[in-house]
Amino acid sequence: MGGRDKGLVPYQGRPLSAWVLDRLVAQTATQFAIANRNQPDYASLLQQAHATITPGVPAVLPDAPDLPLASGPLAGIVTALRHTTTLWLMVTPCDTPHLPSDLVARLLDEAERCGAEAVVPATVDSDGKQRLHWVCVLLRKGVSAKVEAMFAQDERKLRVCIQALNWTSVSFADANGFDNINSLETLNGRD
Repeated sequence: MGGRDKGLVPYQGRPLSAWVLDRLVAQTATQFAIANRNQPDYASLLQQAHATITPGVPAVLPDAPDLPLASGPLAGIVTALRHTTTLWLMVTPCDTPHLPSDLVARLLDEAERCGAEAVVPATVDSDGKQRLHWVCVLLRKGVSAKVEAMFAQDERKLRVCIQALNWTSVSFADANGFDNINSLETLNGRD
């Protein structure tokens, strides 16, 4: 994104993260964002989305100060797990504007059905191969210590951490719901 804050880049007239928030506000009881820059902008987006903020937790949090700088998405997840007050934490990236409207319910149903600690969505690519969407994950709050231990051992790959848990996946028919916009070229091709 040329150094721009991806979540604030406009997509169809609104920041990418505003689209994600719209989907999550409709599916979750409380929300907060992990952002290491432009925190007032993300707080404003949460407010505009009529988000229900977790009591006692700031609307926008940076990665925890005891974590190494520039540690990637897993640092944000460690921070979120530390601050969530609910049994489950739904993690999504800021660049997936078309998340399914039944995402959380379907992941939670599967987690409760099989006793999983983590559930990720799965889709089938145009070539017929299954694709797991690791950064869009429902995590049980109780995995916090396990995830932190892996992070402390220098693991930074979310996929590896999830696979070390009791995890499963749920199939979604519409792969476009999990498309992420990682470049200005991709953004311009969809806008």
